[in-house]
This record gives sequence, structure tokens and C-alpha cells, in this order.
Amino acid sequence: MNIRYLTRVMKLLMLFLSVGLLHVSASTFSQSVTLRVKQAKLEDVIRSIRQQTGYAIYVDLDHLAGAKPVSIDVKNMPLPDFLNLVLQGQPLHAKIEDKTVVLTRIATPSQRTSVNSPNENQQGTIRVQGRVIDSLQRPIPGASVRVIGRDIAGLTNSLGYFEIHQVPENATLSISYLGYEPTQLRVRPNLGDIQLRGVSSAIQEVLVNTGYQKIDKTRLTGAATVMNQATYDQRVSVSGNFLENLEGKIPGLVYNSQSGELSIRGVSTFDAVKQPLIVVDGFPMEMDLFTINPNDIVSISVLRDAAAASIYGVRASNGVIVVETRRGQQDAKTRVNVRATYGFRSRPDFSYLNFAPASEVVDVQRKQFELLKPSETTYELLGYVKNPVYEIMFDKAAGRISEQDANSKLSQLASYDNAKDYQRLFYQQQHTSNLNLDVSGGSAKSTYLAGVNYVGERLNNVGDKNKQVNVNLANTYNLSSRLTADLRAVYTYKTNERGGRVDYHNFYAYERLVDEQGNALPVKLGPKRDNSLYAVTPERNEKLLALGLYDQYYYPYAETYANTQKGNSSIARLQGRLNGKINDWLSAEIGGVFESNSGVNDQLTTEDAYQLRAMINSRARKNKLTGAPEFLDIPRGDQLTRNHLKENSYTLRGQFNFSHRFGGDQHELSGIAGIEQRRILRTGSKNSFFGYDGQVLVSKPVNYQALGGLSFPAFTEVGKMLFPFSMDNYIGETHHDTRFMSYYMSGTYIYSGKYIATGSLRLDQSNLFGVDKKYKNKPLWSAGLSWLAHKENFLADKEWLSELKVRTSMGFNGNVPASDSGPFLILQSRLNMVPYEPVIANNILTPENQSIRWETTRNYNAGIDFGLWNNRITGSVDGYIKNSFDLFGLYDADPTSGFNQYNANTASIQNRGLEFIISSANIRKPKFEWHTDLTASFNHNNVTAVKTTEYSNSQLIVSKGVNRKDYPMDAVFSYNYGGLNERGQPFVYNKENIPRVLNFYGNNAVDVLFDDLVYNGTTTPKRVLGLNNRVRVGDWELSALLMYYGGHVMRVEQPNPNNLGNLAPNNLLAGSTDFWIEPGDENRTRIPGFARGNASNPLYFSSYSLYGYQYASEYVKRADYIRLRDVVVTYNARGAFLSKMGLSQTQIRLQAQNPWRYTFSDNSIDPEAIDKQNGQRRLLSQPPMYSISLFAKF
Repeated sequence: MNIRYLTRVMKLLMLFLSVGLLHVSASTFSQSVTLRVKQAKLEDVIRSIRQQTGYAIYVDLDHLAGAKPVSIDVKNMPLPDFLNLVLQGQPLHAKIEDKTVVLTRIATPSQRTSVNSPNENQQGTIRVQGRVIDSLQRPIPGASVRVIGRDIAGLTNSLGYFEIHQVPENATLSISYLGYEPTQLRVRPNLGDIQLRGVSSAIQEVLVNTGYQKIDKTRLTGAATVMNQATYDQRVSVSGNFLENLEGKIPGLVYNSQSGELSIRGVSTFDAVKQPLIVVDGFPMEMDLFTINPNDIVSISVLRDAAAASIYGVRASNGVIVVETRRGQQDAKTRVNVRATYGFRSRPDFSYLNFAPASEVVDVQRKQFELLKPSETTYELLGYVKNPVYEIMFDKAAGRISEQDANSKLSQLASYDNAKDYQRLFYQQQHTSNLNLDVSGGSAKSTYLAGVNYVGERLNNVGDKNKQVNVNLANTYNLSSRLTADLRAVYTYKTNERGGRVDYHNFYAYERLVDEQGNALPVKLGPKRDNSLYAVTPERNEKLLALGLYDQYYYPYAETYANTQKGNSSIARLQGRLNGKINDWLSAEIGGVFESNSGVNDQLTTEDAYQLRAMINSRARKNKLTGAPEFLDIPRGDQLTRNHLKENSYTLRGQFNFSHRFGGDQHELSGIAGIEQRRILRTGSKNSFFGYDGQVLVSKPVNYQALGGLSFPAFTEVGKMLFPFSMDNYIGETHHDTRFMSYYMSGTYIYSGKYIATGSLRLDQSNLFGVDKKYKNKPLWSAGLSWLAHKENFLADKEWLSELKVRTSMGFNGNVPASDSGPFLILQSRLNMVPYEPVIANNILTPENQSIRWETTRNYNAGIDFGLWNNRITGSVDGYIKNSFDLFGLYDADPTSGFNQYNANTASIQNRGLEFIISSANIRKPKFEWHTDLTASFNHNNVTAVKTTEYSNSQLIVSKGVNRKDYPMDAVFSYNYGGLNERGQPFVYNKENIPRVLNFYGNNAVDVLFDDLVYNGTTTPKRVLGLNNRVRVGDWELSALLMYYGGHVMRVEQPNPNNLGNLAPNNLLAGSTDFWIEPGDENRTRIPGFARGNASNPLYFSSYSLYGYQYASEYVKRADYIRLRDVVVTYNARGAFLSKMGLSQTQIRLQAQNPWRYTFSDNSIDPEAIDKQNGQRRLLSQPPMYSISLFAKF
């Protein structure tokens, strides 16, 4: 890493730490109370004191049991006077000390005689100490600690600690605090951390963070799920990807970490943005998601419907994920958290790809030669390269070797299989280190937090590495009783390295990749080396070397080190917010965020790389006198392509917040109104350097006309390379400027504390649709109702019912296009190198379309939230309908317009679904707890309208996902495969059951109609279930997450000898030897033989006929699978020794990710590592990752 960047980081860190420790003298809260209640519980009145003044309230819950109801109507009464008034006639006494109120019972004469002096030494007693915390590991000051059956009691201090003397050795402690479930446990000298769990009447309500405001979840009418820190931290995100911890815990959310696909309630667009909006600390985020440090996350709110998410307007159609990160705590001493994690993953299992062993490849190539009878004369005349098997067979046919020698050579080829060497040479164990350190604290008037996170990875591909340093700083200031400020900064520096990729299809399974000393060996053929373009025979390659040109063989192992990439990026996010209280019911805030990402990616191709050698050879000039090569157009040496990427974005927001009660507290009205401006500017440039020497940083001039123009090689030994090299790979520049202007308001009305109505309105403007108001303005709105039924008199006395909320909502979201669209002609300029004099040409990306408009999604949602038996069982159920219309899609244009297709608002999609989440505290004992969470999502997706593209033939439909009316997105269509006829031709049936041998082109073209195809299903899961179990036994914890994905299908590629190729390599799948050879074989196999290209051959069939076999309906399988996503074992270490070292919490965690999977249709297939449309297993199934994590809090 650059020392300059480290220096900047350290300076920035020291600056924010210094600012965070500044003492601000203004008071945080008002010391007066305004309250009007009738016959209210004393407990509720105490809650109001805490909320209005910020004072800590210490009280034993048992002391409130017999308290009288309170009726009071005061305004701005000083706190001492208010307490005296409230406690009149109550058996309680109040004492105020330094922003703390201690409520104690007025002692009776018998109680006053009880003494608990630590100086007394009674036999059979011990001293007991510990700390009381909540579910977020935060200390609970003022919790009551009482010895059952004795007049011995105490309170926890501001850090949650307590210490009680002269406690009988066999006694039991009772620990309680307002808003938490009391707990009891046997005494011992050091009880460590004791966690209290909140109840439904807790002071700390569950808050949903929308980014614009925090709302008590009971006030929401929409669908939202909140994940607190304790739930999120159930597993460690080893790689630093915060999204991994959301899987299975948020209903409706589907995430695949291998592919990166993320969706909420299905996909609602064809061409626009498909992923949810990510919001961090109140503002949308455009930067790399890996800049979010999972160790800093406090809560995550997922907004799933319009009522919850419509405040984000045109960016909320796919849902919103709101992340809130940590900050320091007020009145808290400096705390230090340290977490160190190490994870490893073995090499991927190459056998998963199901390639045929070398013996099968040799056998198929031998049979191919015998059946097709290729001409050696043709090979020599055209300069074709003979593959190793053909070379042996040609020698045998010409009598140059005997049959015995030929068989011996073929056996020698078949005896070696390079699959294990390929796995060893190109893959490695993955190792990941994740270190996190943060310091936090605060006074009554300010808080601070500073953290550093480092992630270092050596990935599975040889040469692949990632490193990242993340610095996070957060400060809050109470500038006065009415003014607060929140400042945050995140800086991330990332580096990455990538080795060259070598496809297993670039050589045959029997070719050796290295010699015994580990040196790279050439293979006969290679990438793009079909015999019309790059073919080089051994004789011609020797001539190249003799002429002074480059060796033009392909060395697979050397390519890993000859084609490398190195990149780095500096990412900064700065945000601030200023909030001012205007009066008791109105406040205003102004804030914004600025994000910057500057990155450089260098792709270095050394002169040992096959592609560069071929390029230099093809553009070498021939000296007219000597015939020697001259490298004037493309110089010798390495080639460097450097990409500069820069992205700047900002959001500015001004907002009013209001909340007011009236009508004897029967009515409450709250809401927000504001204005927001956002801009995202992305620029990029690409430059290339030829003849590059990285040691002295010098390059040589290049003739771009020769590079990008059409020309035959001067040396015929090079090959027939007529095509130009794409200039876009070497030079270019990009510029994207996106702007939004938004006006919004949102409000909530509550009647009698149990009837709730919500509404929101937002107007979005964007430059994506020009400057005409009829294009750029997009109004969006939502409305919702909810009923807190458990507060009704006829349900209030039901002890088994803790909560019952019924809600319904509807509204509109929008979406913006991912590609270029608009009511105007969009051009892309580029340099045309084909003419003798290069010219600037304009490509038309999209024609003028005056009717283009925003995509819109109409949402309907109905749900129920419930809690049973003192919230021992909680959950929610939601049903929804999402109608998305005016979607962007390709539309077949009138040919006279000069365009084949263009983007237009042509389509509609409907998503219908059911979601639920149920949480159960199965067992809750002091030494044993068992909790279960079950999430389930059922989604039905259907394309309700689309301008269907008329494909020229059916293979264009079956070979890729197409969108058709009345079918889901990502639908799979297949042929009704009938097998092979007596001539070995693969045939399919149409809907009349008439066999057809496909041939898409020519005078004898044969095809089937769309109605003849078989609909198999969709590749998108319709059902997703997550089962999460957490068990605690003493200081040990065990959790396991089991995921189920189902209701979708996948195509599975079948063995096909025609995939082998005799002019270019392409390895086979296992089982390819069992193909049709002669009449009668159709009774034993369904695998076609080799396509005969000569129409006069009685066994002729076109290679297009093979589509009927390759895309047969019978080879589409259920993709349902179950995966044990993670298993986590945690030990919470306790003891006097750790306490003496200043450790308040110590944790050791062992974790296994993806240790087990079961696929219902075929357990040899990993549905997460296959292209479900074409069936190819081009992705290796990820092995399990095992990790160990150590956490300490000082």
C-alpha cells in the first residue's frame, strides 16, 4: 500500500479523534417536563421523564407493582417539582444526582434495621459481582439486583456493573429493570455478563429506520423488517460482505453470494435497475458495498412495500435496505472492541464440472476420425493443424506407422489426464484475514467512534488477491438544548490482483501442461485457434522463430503469469446532519453526503502472452531488401492498458419534522416534508502503452491505424488474420451524468393510540428524460391503514395475546433505466480505423422516442403482526401484489426507420406473493435457551404484457431466457425431443406429434413453432425458506441456518461428441462415448452421433439438428435444494482473570459456511454453480469455508 495513503489516513483519524473528544458545554436535554395524562401507569410516566430529559432512571420493578395511577397536566415544570408532584401519595422517594434519578421505596421500620456492610465477615457468605447488558451488548445502568428471601439489594452503575457483599453461597439473585424481563440465577463470585431481554412494553421500542426518519414499528402500515445487531452478529462476515448475513432472516429477500444476485419480492423490470436501493445512515449509497464494515452495523431495516419505501420514489421499486452504523454512547467511558478473524477454503473440486477423462476423449476422437474420414490432403492444403489423435490416425492411414504403433501411441495419450494438474496449477486454497479495531465513548454532550478494518484475501484462482483498509469515524454533538450535529466519515483503500484466466476448453484432456521440472509446455491448439485464423503447424512455427518472429504456440500455464491485472481505488464518504428543535412539535434538519471513488486498473500483458505474440507477429512489416521482420507498427515488449475510473456523487437534503398531540391525547399527527437534490457523475478513460517497460516506465509509439485497420499479415506463416483488433479494448473515454431533484412529504395520524393512517407523496425529476416537464416529472404516492387490535377492550385482558396488528397499504414506486433511453437521439462517438484516414463515427445507441416515460410499480400489501404469550412467539404475515407497467423493453421497429429494435415502454409484470416470519423462544432458562426463527417467501412472477420479438428460429428462444406474455420472467422453453431415427438424426415432435429434424437455414429449412415448444418453468426460485436455530448452554452458543430454495428449474447439459471439435479444442462431458454410430443404436442411446456436413450422405444431418437434443425438455430438472448455509459455535469466556485484564467481554467463535447441500433432482449438481438456461457448469461449486474469530471488549 502507498505510504502516502497511510499517512493521510492516520492524519484524518487523529483529527476526528481530537474533534470527538472536544467538550461541549451546552446542555443535552431540557430539565423540565411537559405532560398531560389521565389515570396513567407510573411506569409510563417514568418513561416520559426519561424521554424528555435524558436522565437515567434507576428503579426496582417490584417497587412499581403497587403504585397508584397518575393524573397530571403540567407544562415546562422543573424536574424536581414534577417528581414531588407525581410521587405524592406513592410509597417512593426520588433523589436526583448528576442527571440520574434514583427511585427507592420509603423504608418501613423493619427495613431500616437491615445492614449490608462489606466490612462484616460472616461465615458461608460470598461477594458477588457481574454486569447487566441488553440484547445489543449495551450496559443497563440502574438495574435492580436483589437476593431472593433476603433484604440484600443493589443497583448497577452507569456501566452496568454491580457488586454485592455477604450473599449466602446457595442464594438466588433476581435481576430486573423497567422494560425488560426479570431473570433469576444462582450466585457465584463472578457472574460475568447477564443479558436481559426486552418485553413488549420496553422503553426501547423497535424502530424502523427509513433513512429519512426513525419510526416506531407499531406505527407503520407497510411491510418492513428490522434486524438488530445481536441477530446480525450471529455469524461473522469473513469476507466483509455485509449482505451475506441477511440471507434467511428477511422474508422476501433472496441473495446469492456466488453470483451477487440480490432481489426483494421478485424482479419487476427487464432493462432498468434490478437491485434494491442501499441506504447508509440516512443517505443512498452509490459506492462499493464492501466499504460497509459489517462490524459497524447496528441495525438493518428492509423496506419491502410502497408504504414503507415510497419515500424513495423512483429508486424504490425493488425495495430498500437501510443500514445504520455504530456511534459512541453518551455518558460512556472509552471502550475498545477488537475482532480478529481467519478463514480458509480448500481448492474447488474440479470433478464437479463432469468433464470426460482423457481415455474417453481419445476414444471419441478416434471414432470421429473413422466415421468422418477426413482428408489429410485437405488439412495440408488449407494449413489445418492436426490434433494429436488425428495426427496418429493420419500416420496410420498413410502407412507411416503400424496399427500396433498407433494403438500404443493412443494408449499413451489416454493414460494421462490433465484434470488434476489443471486443478493444482490454476487453483489454490483461499485464505482470508479480517481484523477490526474501534474505539468509542462519549460525554453528556458529545460522542465519538473511530474504527479501522483490514481485510486481506488470497482467492481460489492462482494470482488473485484482495486487500482493503477501511477507516470509519463518527461524531455527534449536542451544541445546545435545541441543536445537534452528526458527522461521519468513511475512507477505504482497496487493491486487487488477478492472474490470467485459462479456460479448460483451450486444450484437450490428454495434453500435458508442464514438464517434470514445472516448466510450461505448449499445446496443439488454443484459444480462437480454429484453422481459418490462427493455425500454426509445427513447421510454420519453426519458420516464425527462424525469421525472428515470436513463437506462436499456446502455453496455458504461462498465461496465468503473462496476463495480469492490478488495481487500486480510493473511496471516501463524508456526511453530516444538523438538527434544530424549533418548538415542542417541530424541528428542522439539513444534511448531505458526498461520495468519491477514484480507481486505476492496470492490465499488463507481457510479450510472453499468446495474444500479444500473435498481435505483434500479425502486424510485423517485412523488410523489402532482407525479408527480416520490422516491428514498427506494434513494437516489441510488454503492453499495458490503464483504466482510470472516477465517480463523484452527492445528496443534499433539507427537511422539517413534526409531531403533535391534541384532543386530550386522543389524536397524534406526525410527519416529514423536505426537498432533496442528488447527482452522480461517472467518468472513465482508457489508454494503452505498447513496447512497455515497467522497470524504467517507458513505452514506444504504436501505429493505431495498423492496430485497428484491416490488413493481412506480411508473413504468411503467421496465419490468415484479416480482422482488425478492437480499438475499444485499448483506448476510450466515458462520461455519465445523472441528476435527480425530489420533493417529498410523509405523514402519520394516530387516533386513540390504536387506529393509524399513513400517507406519503413524492415528486421526482431527472435529466434521464430530458428537460421537458412531461418527461422528467414523476409523482408517486402511498397510503396505509393499521389497527392495533390488542389494545381494544375486548382483547386487552387476553393474557396470551401480547400484540395483534392488522395493516394494509397501497402505493406507487418507480424505476430508472439501466441503459440509455430517452425522448431524444442518443449517439456514441468512436474512432473508425478501417479507412486509410481514420474518421470519427457516431453509433446510434437508441433512436428518438417521444413517448418514453418512467417505469412504475403499483403495490398492494396486507399484513398481520402478532405476539403471543408475552411475546414468546412473535411473527408477521404479508400478502402482496406488485403490478409493474410501462417497463422498458426491446421493441421491433419498422424496418423503414433504419433500426431493427429500440427501447420503449412496452411491457408489464406482476409479482404476487406471501411472506411470513415466525420467531419462537422455545426454552428460556438461566442456563439453557433455544430460539427458532423461520422465514418464508412465496413469489409468483408473470409477464402480463410484452411486445414479443419475432425470432427467426426456435433455437433463439430455447437457448436463452425470453420474456413471453403469460409466462414468468427467466422462463425455460424446450423441445419435445423424440430421440434418434434409424439414420441417427435427432428429431423433435411438434404439437401434432409429427417428428421434425431441425435445420434452421437453407432451402430445406425445418423448424417448429413457439406453440410446439414445452414450457418447463422458471430459473428463479418461487419458494425460499430460512430456518435459523440458536441454542445457548451456559457460556456456549450454537446456531445453524438452513436454507431452502425451490419451485424453479435448471437445464443440465448432456454428453455430446459434437462438442469435441476437430479443428479447435472443446472438452467433452463424461459419457460422450455412448453415441449413435450405426442403425439400431437408436434403440440403446439418445446421444446423437457426429453431424454429417454433406447433404448427399445418407446419414446427413445439420449441426442445427443437435439443438433438439441439447435443449430437450427431458434434460430440464427441478432445481430445488437445501443448503446448510452456516454453523456457528461461540464460547463466551468469563472469569476473574479476564476481568482483571480489563476485558468486559471475550468471545471465541468457530464457523463453517456451506458445509452441506442436498439437491433433490440430482445431488451431483449445485444449483448455485450452473447456468440454468443452457445447463453448463462453468462455475465451480464453492467448497465450505471454515473460520475462527476472536473478539474482545475492553
